[in-house]
Amino acid sequence: MTEQHYVPPLEDMRFLLEEVFDLGGVFGRKPYQDVDIEVALAVLDQAGRFTAEVLGPINAEGDATGSRLVDGGVRTPPGFKDAYRRYCEAGWVGLDLPSQYGGQGLPLVIQAGVAEMVTGSCMAFSMLPLMGRAASRLLIGHADARLRDSVVPRLVSGQWTATICISEPQAGSDVGRITTRATPRDDGTWALTGTKIFITYGDHDLTPQIIHMVLARTPGAPAGTRGLSLFIVPKLGFSDDGTLGERNAAVVGRVEHKMGLKASPTCVLNLEGAQGFMVGGEGNGLKTMFDMVNVMRLETGIQGLAVGGAATAKALAYTAERFQGGAPGAAPVALIEHADVRRMLYTMRARVEAMRAMMFETALQLDLAVTAGTEADRVAAREQAQWLLPICKAFFTATGFEVANLAVQCFGGHGYVSDAGVEQYVRDLRVASIYEGTNGIQAFDLVVRKLINDDGRRFGEFVGRIRKDVDLMAQRDDLRGIRAAVVDGLDSIERVGAAYRALAPDRRRDAEAGAAAFLALAGRLASAWMWLRMAAVATGPSAVHRRKRELAAFYAAYLMPEVMALERQALPGTACVDGLDAGTLVDYV
Repeated sequence: MTEQHYVPPLEDMRFLLEEVFDLGGVFGRKPYQDVDIEVALAVLDQAGRFTAEVLGPINAEGDATGSRLVDGGVRTPPGFKDAYRRYCEAGWVGLDLPSQYGGQGLPLVIQAGVAEMVTGSCMAFSMLPLMGRAASRLLIGHADARLRDSVVPRLVSGQWTATICISEPQAGSDVGRITTRATPRDDGTWALTGTKIFITYGDHDLTPQIIHMVLARTPGAPAGTRGLSLFIVPKLGFSDDGTLGERNAAVVGRVEHKMGLKASPTCVLNLEGAQGFMVGGEGNGLKTMFDMVNVMRLETGIQGLAVGGAATAKALAYTAERFQGGAPGAAPVALIEHADVRRMLYTMRARVEAMRAMMFETALQLDLAVTAGTEADRVAAREQAQWLLPICKAFFTATGFEVANLAVQCFGGHGYVSDAGVEQYVRDLRVASIYEGTNGIQAFDLVVRKLINDDGRRFGEFVGRIRKDVDLMAQRDDLRGIRAAVVDGLDSIERVGAAYRALAPDRRRDAEAGAAAFLALAGRLASAWMWLRMAAVATGPSAVHRRKRELAAFYAAYLMPEVMALERQALPGTACVDGLDAGTLVDYV
């Protein structure tokens, strides 16, 4: 097989941005008045070259070597220092961050495409700059001017990095049980004491300074999430001009030994009276932290797309070059000629290319929430993004994991050993369904907060947009199959949505039990909607257009029937999760 580190999906991105999406509401408008499609494609081309040439080659070595705790500090694998230096020098860290802080000031729809390629080439590497971008956005919005102007430009340049410190040994997803304490000091700063776990890049040798974003509880604060405040805790003290001082009392206690993402150090961080600076006001910690959620949820979803896309590219190349089977006495044929292998490859491409379109759709809505001409349009775009984000996070990560598994299957026994480079995709991606809010929490958020508690407003807008496209394409005979599949999906999700909204308050648990199936149904409907839009413009004779038409037909005929089972699973009472008491449920004897 030809050596292949990473193949950037530039052709597909070009098709989506040039032919499927109307970017006129973003490009050429403030604050993106100097951006057009040529700029977007040029940036994506450069990112494709960088990720293929610089990041792709360090992925396998990073997995094999891993990051290690040596003499109280973390040592990253060979190649990571040089790759990070080149990444920063090229300006990738601040691509979508404001120019006044040293960023490129580009729309999120461009950053999303770059994020897919960075993650697909080396997911372990991508974890670090993501947190710096998210922390920069939070500090721009909530830090006082002195702190903001000292820290943000250095995060944007990559000179400093950041972490997010939420989880504790007794408080994972249950954030309200955080016990880390912050007590005021005479100089106006705070002393933080406690233990934080699962801290991505909690220490490393890529930059001297690390800014930890820490949730903690102040004296007399109420119980639960209302008592949490947000602090930045630097690894080293610093002055306004960025000069670094003494080591702060934030000490790495352990680097976790993990299933995947071995090059990305996941640390236990012990705070022993460490100096911190409050951000966002006392008691506003969780609310302030949620300013990072849009960035983190979308890019966690992109991890599923990116790794699934990278796995698909490897499977396509391998099955075209590996010869097995065929008629007795005849020469063997390429794996790609076998019907079951084609089924897997079609499934992988259909899943991945729909997710990529949905990624751009979600990023576009987030951009329109800034650039749309009226306040009503900006609110509508923001609410559509809020509806799509939990779907992106949960559906993409679960689907990308499915695709990575199929890639291993395409390789057969060779896929199960590390030499082929596909089993790493399965191991690396597994955690994406867990962090940044487990996929179950995303489903709860979608159903309870954004469907039932919202009186179905966001849901209605989502369904309404899809029905509008269905109606516009009613006379297109060439779209009959995919259009009918979208209509079936709409009918299914509207039946479940109506059933949920009709539930009495004391039966809301029925909706919670079906929430995972509802989110999966929403993800499949959104994917079919993307295929309808792609097929609608793919009318030419090119190989790209022909492939889009064929994959849309496959999605409609082979994958969309899954919605029938998902509707049944999502309907109230179907899950039947409360028939057994806890003692009987756990009794295996």
